[in-house]
Amino acid sequence: MTMFDPTSGDVSGLPSDHEHDVLLIAGSRPEVARLAPVAGAVAAADRIRGITVATGPDPMAVHEAFEALGVPTDITILLPLETGPGMADVAAALFTRLDQLLVDQDPSAVLVHGGGLAAEVAATVAFWRRIPIVHMQAGMGTDDLLCPFPQEAHRRVIGQLASLFLTTSGSALGSPLGPNVLTIGDTINSLPGPQHQGCVDALERVHDQHRRLIVVDLARASSSPVLRGVADLLERYPRIEIVLFGALAAGETAQSLGTHPRVTVVAEPALPDQLAVLTAATVLVSDDHELVVDAPGLGTLAVLVDGPNVPQPGDSIRSIAAHDAAAAVGQVLDGDHGRRAAASDGFEAARAEQAVAWMFGLTRSPQLPDDLVGGGRHSPGGVESDSEESSEA
Repeated sequence: MTMFDPTSGDVSGLPSDHEHDVLLIAGSRPEVARLAPVAGAVAAADRIRGITVATGPDPMAVHEAFEALGVPTDITILLPLETGPGMADVAAALFTRLDQLLVDQDPSAVLVHGGGLAAEVAATVAFWRRIPIVHMQAGMGTDDLLCPFPQEAHRRVIGQLASLFLTTSGSALGSPLGPNVLTIGDTINSLPGPQHQGCVDALERVHDQHRRLIVVDLARASSSPVLRGVADLLERYPRIEIVLFGALAAGETAQSLGTHPRVTVVAEPALPDQLAVLTAATVLVSDDHELVVDAPGLGTLAVLVDGPNVPQPGDSIRSIAAHDAAAAVGQVLDGDHGRRAAASDGFEAARAEQAVAWMFGLTRSPQLPDDLVGGGRHSPGGVESDSEESSEA
């Protein structure tokens, strides 16, 4: 692993016996959740050198996320200590450091996911350097440029610069991307399933019994009124499942809730368990600002308990006082009739690797052989996903 700081003056390329290499650049934990499986598929196929890059406003959190998912972090981009908290401050630092990284590594391509700030900056500097860009989750995510903000605008900018477009389903919505559009699915489905048996069982009930999942992650004593509201939610909504995380999960109130058949208590979940549960959840309730910020990138609405929140157009994060959190969750549930997991066969990451290998001319077809991906399709965690959506009883 290389800590990249231009002031050190020494960033040599990593050793390789491959003709082509690709930088997999992540700027947030949701991006790591999509890129880590691709890094694993690239390493397994062993025809391209994959280099993982941790960057963004909190590069060490991204670095640790790669490592927690079993993927070595090859390069971590450290921002200058004087970098301010604003988006423009972070972007300015990233432009300089990512550009220097591309000069030093001279990759055959860069691969980014979605529309995060780091992805947009990486794509821009790669375009300036005439380095091909592979864009996962390409095209328009919504019809509203401001929703989610600013990711949707960034996604469209990257779509104008990229050479290869990897979409989650069908063609890239509303985007004239041309012929180099390949459907691979959501690579988060290629992550290993949860290891904690409680999480495994909860997700099976969610899928098999068509329940909606609420994740409650609380650490501060002032958030304890949320736990008292959980009992009311369980009574009001008989088809919900609740997973409790965080320091308060070890307390008496949470342990009492844990005796309920639709409540699972996991005080300190490993990151793979946390990601698996959050990805399947309808809503997250948490006093952890960083986790709340990650939730929309995993497709989950978030309620931030007693935390600062500056409303933005298309904001999918709500800031709620602890005693009002249960009512806020009820509003979400009343307006939602359950999420259906996207069909998955577990080969999403392999499809991404195949597409990049095809772009480099290492294989004739951008598609995996039929005999490799034959068989039934399944939802994340191996649970069939051909059931009807259901509403609350």
